[in-house]
Amino acid sequence: MYVRRGISLWHLFHDSWRFLVPIILWSVLIVYLHEIRGYTFIAIPMAPVTIVGIAVTLYLGFKSTSAYNRWWEARKLWGQIINDSRSWAFHVFNLVYAADKELDPAVRRELIDRHLAWVNALAHCLRSSSRLKESRVTRIFNHRRVLMEADRRQHLDRCRHYLPEEEAQAIADFSNTTTQILRRQSDRLRDLARNGFLDSYRHVKLMSLIDSLLISQGGCERIKNTPFPRQIANFGQAFTWAFILLLPLGLVEVFEAKIQIHSMATLLSHEYMFTMVPFSVLISWIFFIMEKVSDTVEDPFEGGITDVPISALCRNIEIELSQMVGADDLPERLEPVDGVLY
Repeated sequence: MYVRRGISLWHLFHDSWRFLVPIILWSVLIVYLHEIRGYTFIAIPMAPVTIVGIAVTLYLGFKSTSAYNRWWEARKLWGQIINDSRSWAFHVFNLVYAADKELDPAVRRELIDRHLAWVNALAHCLRSSSRLKESRVTRIFNHRRVLMEADRRQHLDRCRHYLPEEEAQAIADFSNTTTQILRRQSDRLRDLARNGFLDSYRHVKLMSLIDSLLISQGGCERIKNTPFPRQIANFGQAFTWAFILLLPLGLVEVFEAKIQIHSMATLLSHEYMFTMVPFSVLISWIFFIMEKVSDTVEDPFEGGITDVPISALCRNIEIELSQMVGADDLPERLEPVDGVLY
């Protein structure tokens, strides 16, 4: 997630120049053919181009809203995971007890550690694959930092750190380790209930939190495993490029009309027509950015700079819950890298 107040102009240029170069050449070519070569028939009325532009704007607005809704749902799910994690720790300290016998403090530490293992396992599963290309520098569009590979390994290592070696090996063979961790967590609650440390009400209360965690996990997996509808994404890109290619053909007609109104000399008219190029490029770039912005937020668990910062959120949960159990080996909070919090 980009945490700076503004997006770096260098990042924008770095991800836009490959688009700007062919668009500049296309606009210059249109002016050259129209003015120098005399192919005036290539000009088209601006009215149809304007209608296409309005339609593309409305379509991109719908696409951006749909993509942002996916991102915001993902953020709300992780907000719920944070709240449930705190509730889990509070309930473990206040609901797991027996009036006639003492509870080993290691039991509470075990329940919280297993929960931290689940949080890291979930983060690992969500970041285990990505459609984005890797880059050694921060890129806004279609790329993720190389450091994400180390990040995924770290989540896996942290998961194993919080589990006994025997339990970590036992769940490693399952396709969904997060579900298995919660299953073992529920089995442990059942054992505590049998031993008298949980009555039926407190047992149900703790199980309801596990149910909530399962719901949040399922929501994250739904977003991760259900791609943004390609017909919406691909048609948005196709319509944007159609408008961008048509734009110079319509602008030359507008600029040509201006020349005729002012009866400019031939040389001056040529120079004036070439001033159409920056306007064409600017408008095209705006539509390009609009399309790319929606594309970058449609998948919030890919490791890009607009992702939900699940690694940082996971680390914050670790720190809070580890402090509650009095752990000494607290991990450090994750800091932004080039203004991006992962």
